[in-house]
Amino acid sequence: MRKKHVVLWVFLLCLALVAQAQDEPRKLKVSGGPKVELNMSKYFLSRNSGVESVMRLGVTAGGFLQLDVSSHFVVRGELLYHYKNSYIKQAGNNRIRYWGMEIPIYAMYVWNCGRGHRIYLGAGPYTEFGFSATAWFGDKKIDLYAIDPQNDVSAMRDSNTGFAFAAGYEMPCGLQLNVTYKISISNVLDANSNKFSFYPMTTSFGIAYRFGK
Repeated sequence: MRKKHVVLWVFLLCLALVAQAQDEPRKLKVSGGPKVELNMSKYFLSRNSGVESVMRLGVTAGGFLQLDVSSHFVVRGELLYHYKNSYIKQAGNNRIRYWGMEIPIYAMYVWNCGRGHRIYLGAGPYTEFGFSATAWFGDKKIDLYAIDPQNDVSAMRDSNTGFAFAAGYEMPCGLQLNVTYKISISNVLDANSNKFSFYPMTTSFGIAYRFGK
């Protein structure tokens, strides 16, 4: 809970800086559109875990809503759905497959390069909610969100919070090319969370289209 409060305060500070940095009065402008990405994800593991996480390819799709605060600053929220893959190296490659939803919110600085070309750079908090997480250890399939009736915990928690960083380029037509990096500050392990830690991280490359420019 304390980590989530830290993320909230950082986001509020970003909003305050954006509002203070407005270089000219202007009417707020709202735009948005679809977004599709290829993602690569893994887990940062505690050193005493004795295992290694390896990135695998996945897919992200969703949309975004953008609020232009000034000619150089925007606030952007996204609603994204993920399919993620990774391997855990422990006596062979053991696959983890994940389905979930994510809500990142960015405070972004925009460079207007002329003739409608724009470059943007941003950061902010995100929260992720898992729908399904499955692991294969050899021939054994495990539901990582299933509650163990003996100790009333699951192998993995179904939500996490962290920080997101984004950079991209927008063409005059509204087409965007972007790259994002997200790192969680939540240990997603439920069982044995006092002994080991799993922190999700994701790198994504994608395209988007912004309507209402």
